[in-house]
Amino acid sequence: MSYEIQPNIFCENCIKCNERPVVDQGKKGWEIKCPNKTCKNVVAGPLLDFEGWNRLNKKNITIAAETQALKRTA
Repeated sequence: MSYEIQPNIFCENCIKCNERPVVDQGKKGWEIKCPNKTCKNVVAGPLLDFEGWNRLNKKNITIAAETQALKRTA
């Protein structure tokens, strides 16, 4: 049985199909997974690992603009 994640918990959408993930409890722990069965995007562990899910499903951003602000000016 899958449970919806509360809207006030920050959680990235699935990078493959852009669905909000759900939580499922298995025999050996918890899974954060995509509700789309064909996607098969899952992060499993003994505890809920939202940081791991967010790290896997973060969209690639360009860091060049951020590093421009860190240049030494002196």
